Amino acid sequence: MNIFLTGATGFVGGHLLKRLLAEGHHVLCHVRLPQAIKFMQANGAETWQGDLHNVSALSDAMCGIDSVIHCAAETNLWNSEALLNQTNVILTQQIIEAAKRANVKQFIYMSDASIAKDRTGTRLNVTETTPLPNYSDLPYTQSKSSAEQWVIQSGDETFRTVSLRPAFIWGKGDLIDQSLGKAADLKQFGWFSQGDYLFSSCYIQNLCEAVSKTLLSTATQESFFIADDEVMSMRAWMTKRLMVGGYSVPTLSIPRSIAWPLARFTENGWRYLPLNGKPPLIREMVHLMAYPFSVSINKAKKLLAYQAPYSIEEGMLAIANPPIH
Repeated sequence: MNIFLTGATGFVGGHLLKRLLAEGHHVLCHVRLPQAIKFMQANGAETWQGDLHNVSALSDAMCGIDSVIHCAAETNLWNSEALLNQTNVILTQQIIEAAKRANVKQFIYMSDASIAKDRTGTRLNVTETTPLPNYSDLPYTQSKSSAEQWVIQSGDETFRTVSLRPAFIWGKGDLIDQSLGKAADLKQFGWFSQGDYLFSSCYIQNLCEAVSKTLLSTATQESFFIADDEVMSMRAWMTKRLMVGGYSVPTLSIPRSIAWPLARFTENGWRYLPLNGKPPLIREMVHLMAYPFSVSINKAKKLLAYQAPYSIEEGMLAIANPPIH
């Protein structure tokens, strides 16, 4: 299959690229950095260095493509609403338009399970029929939700659109490796309400399996939650992940009841005072990690034939003992 992949230099896109190439697909990746171009070409992928916002040029690049997998996104939660909307919503619309002009048959969008979270409450075993809240004061979450809605509405029988909603994605090179583990070592990361609540997760190789199954599917205008089979408490899961990464396990905890107002207070300080860097706590992070949340993967099992090939324990072992190349 001929696949156009965005976000190939990111955590999700990088793992997915390896899986797609191993399965024998021809993959055309959008990349910008010269070192990334050399690396991808050396590993068997083709590269395109054009402007994703240029619909005409992008459409030409997609000529002969069977499926577009759109993983590129702005994930800096503290970025401005305008930038998040430009990158996560408008860019998605432009890529959809280019794909349609090029007669691409399938469009797979990498969404986020957090778009279905309750703002300050418990949601367990959530299904795709759950209405999506409006998060006007959470720009990242709202941008991912709006982009997904565009994807779903753009589909039909000739242009099949699917939105995958992975729970908290983890694996070698994840958010823990990028920032949370280092913060834990510096005693700048802690628990919300002791972390004693259920929390769905999604090992990166399980997500790659879901994408592989979606490529074979005829589903259109559908969204799917993707997660690990097991659901653990946030504290038990995060403790395992920190330990296999060699990071400190925090002891600090703040009550969930004060996390949201504290995050709002912190945001205002960084927004209106001449403070450097990013605020240590923001509402987006509280929303993503502070509340009980689990998803049902029954729809993905039924319509995509998705089965998580890795248990949480197997994923942890793979991080602790990476393969030698």
